[in-house]
Amino acid sequence: MAKLIPGWLWPCLTPLSPEEESQQHNWLLSEREKVGRGSWGDKSDVVLEEARRLFDAEQERRRGADSKAGLYLAAITALMPILATILPGLWDEQISKALRCTLLVIFICALLYLMRAGLWALQTIKVSATTQLSAGDIAQSVSSTKPEENLVTQLLNAVICNYTGTNQKISRIKMTHEFLIRAFFCFAAFLAVQVAWPAVAWTIGWIHNGIITPLMSCFP
Repeated sequence: MAKLIPGWLWPCLTPLSPEEESQQHNWLLSEREKVGRGSWGDKSDVVLEEARRLFDAEQERRRGADSKAGLYLAAITALMPILATILPGLWDEQISKALRCTLLVIFICALLYLMRAGLWALQTIKVSATTQLSAGDIAQSVSSTKPEENLVTQLLNAVICNYTGTNQKISRIKMTHEFLIRAFFCFAAFLAVQVAWPAVAWTIGWIHNGIITPLMSCFP
């Protein structure tokens, strides 16, 4: 079904193929092996600082995705009462059937985009497993013969363990953003149609009455 709908109309998050999943799994294993074989000697201070920076960067990516998802959910929740006030106006008898159908289609599209964006945001902020360094891990590293190297290893292993979950959060928040952009354009089109419709209808009527009808009367 997803292949029948163009991606610009309804974005889809394509899952990894079995080959891609295998490649990603092998890459994570190779990263762990590199960390396990690492020996930094006199450069432990520099490596520890870089490991902390990398660990903090991954945590910031995760927190950033959760923060954006919370903001998007709040914005969607605030829009719902506004949408509830717009819908009854579409059934006004003074609105033509053509205009009513056009506005209703745009309104439904905007609502679908908002609902899907909300679902993606909820999937982003849902509770998921993450790897953190506990007080026991730090105490164990400090009490070892090479405290700095052990701490570097623990930090880097935590980063590797969190790669998959963090990337999933980033992908989901990007999907939320894509659907919100489409909802925004739908609302912009909704307002543009409301503003432009009377002028377009008047222009078409003027062309029909002032040009086409006189021309047709010239023919027997």
